[in-house]
Amino acid sequence: MKNHTAWYRIAEIERLSGISRRTIHFYLQQGLLHAPRRTGKTMAYYDESHLSKLAFIQKSKQAGVPLIAIKEKISAGEPSTLKAFEDAHPPVPHADKAPADIQPKHGARGGKTRETILDIGCALFREKGYKETKVTDIVTIMNVGKGTFYFYFSDKKELLLECVPRIFRELFEDGWERIRKIDHPLKRLEMRAQTVLPVLKEFCAIIQLSKEAMEDNDPKLKHLGEQTYRSICRPLESDIQKAIKAGLIQPVNPRLAACFMIGIMENLYYLQTIDPDLRPEKIWDRILKLIFHGIGG
Repeated sequence: MKNHTAWYRIAEIERLSGISRRTIHFYLQQGLLHAPRRTGKTMAYYDESHLSKLAFIQKSKQAGVPLIAIKEKISAGEPSTLKAFEDAHPPVPHADKAPADIQPKHGARGGKTRETILDIGCALFREKGYKETKVTDIVTIMNVGKGTFYFYFSDKKELLLECVPRIFRELFEDGWERIRKIDHPLKRLEMRAQTVLPVLKEFCAIIQLSKEAMEDNDPKLKHLGEQTYRSICRPLESDIQKAIKAGLIQPVNPRLAACFMIGIMENLYYLQTIDPDLRPEKIWDRILKLIFHGIGG
């Protein structure tokens, strides 16, 4: 049989063959189909010979041939049988093709493709958010089929799990290094604001991503959202707690104050679209005064 270069997820095999995945798994267990190519515990790829064999099985069953006899023909690998596979199901012309660099995930060229997906995913998540970013957007930019994406990531959620920490590092790693050198808690808070303000849009995108993730039914994604939000809150809570102990601000609930600060930062982004003259970096001292001293007389 000729070599095939098209790869399919189980959902595509179901759609193209018209056979349920339960039946496909049964055929695998019974040895009528060869094992798919596995790239992870829950991810497997099927090739065109699987489609051809499924078509041959269906055609044989319709002719009244029992499964045991079909299995013997397939196992024998007779030239006439192999030809029948291809006649029963010719190659699909528009199938997602595995790229030339398809290698085990840690291969050099395969790693490059994976990094490209991560780069584009990070950019789109920051620009459009999780819900509005589609796998189609990513593969269109890369000019590849969806099969390329699904070779490296099981779905968009798995991509997001890797993208969020990466986005965080890209935006704030340099700023965090400068903050670590400052001991005064209020100055640290001010430096945190100065780090965020130039990338306020991206900061709001991360907050939005974490909220969307926390609302998802997938436990892993929900955990990612919670983890991301906590990673933003905790440093603020720590600095606020230290400022209280030093007598620099009145006693407040550090967690509530941190959430309040994050909410203000979020709303500043939208507020400046309404009032362009209200630049956050120019009024940050007044914002801190409002946070720590309130609006009471």
